[in-house]
Amino acid sequence: MSTEELESKIKEFIDIVEKLPDRYRETCFEVLLSEYLSSKRSQEKIEEKAEVTPLPSLGRFTIPIDVRAFLQQHSVPEENIQKLFVMAGDEIRTTYTIETTKKSKAQIQLSLLVALENALKPGGKFEFSMEAVRQRCIDHKVYDRPHFKAHFKNNKELFAGLTDEEHVGLSPDGKAELAEVILELTK
Repeated sequence: MSTEELESKIKEFIDIVEKLPDRYRETCFEVLLSEYLSSKRSQEKIEEKAEVTPLPSLGRFTIPIDVRAFLQQHSVPEENIQKLFVMAGDEIRTTYTIETTKKSKAQIQLSLLVALENALKPGGKFEFSMEAVRQRCIDHKVYDRPHFKAHFKNNKELFAGLTDEEHVGLSPDGKAELAEVILELTK
């Protein structure tokens, strides 16, 4: 509480008590000042308790240079990435929904999007593991158990190295298809 603020209140209280009969002035002034000071102290205590330590900054997500180059090569606006993922610091969460009901097409779209998600991570590449895609297909309810691997073989032109199931990369055709998927999902 500042001195100016206190002086202003005292002057206000004096103006009030001067309108009263003499015998009530002193008591009224003391009550007004006492109540004011008491309420100010209570308010200050509440404000002290209300001071909250700010959350640590999550930092701004920076799209890796390889992903930026990919986006430019395929004329995909950078803002479209933010329509598919929530990104803060080094964390990435998906927000997209697969709209196709054809399981084979949905599986391929999910594999491409998982590769993109992995490329967005620090030091990441446009690649995925079959198990991660399998789980994503289950999560999106588009898992076609008997034909899961066949869908990859039928679209082998999109992938580089289907033999290493932990590191399936995208071919140039796969990146072009990924660009189409991004544009389709972010219309």
